[in-house]
Amino acid sequence: MNSRKLALVGVMIALAAALEVVVMFLPSLPQGGRISLSLLPIFVIAYKEGPVLGLLSGFIFGLVNFMLSGFQIYGVWQSFFLDYLFAFGLVGLSGFIFMINKDSRLIFISGILLGSFMRFLMHYLSGVILFGEFAPEGTPAALYSLTYNASYMIPSALLLMVIGFLLFKQIKAIN
Repeated sequence: MNSRKLALVGVMIALAAALEVVVMFLPSLPQGGRISLSLLPIFVIAYKEGPVLGLLSGFIFGLVNFMLSGFQIYGVWQSFFLDYLFAFGLVGLSGFIFMINKDSRLIFISGILLGSFMRFLMHYLSGVILFGEFAPEGTPAALYSLTYNASYMIPSALLLMVIGFLLFKQIKAIN
């Protein structure tokens, strides 16, 4: 990796962490989860440098996010792998969509949609596997996880798509 790419990754992960810290001062949902723009810098890396660096950056941000969360552990699979490494790492898969056409806002928004869905899928699996016991009586764990995670993931994805759409020209201009 050359110094320009290393600098881009460092700056974008730092920006993602800063955006995450900002929302930590806002109230979260009763069982966690926040609407956040912290993934936008990871999408920028995947857009500018492709899926491999996007995946790596997402995994690194997952580690940073884990540390920012105070190392909350509910189970090894949930805390470390599903909700942090995989959830944030797989956002980098958006780089495959971005490779289709770097000049299209629609492609950029589609990549954000894919990355957000991959993150949602990991949080959903975590909810089914580890948090199903918190579902109200008579509510299947799958439905509970779906509705809970959708309550903050869908607004986050929509916000990321709107901001990504509005900042697309500036994102394209990043060297």
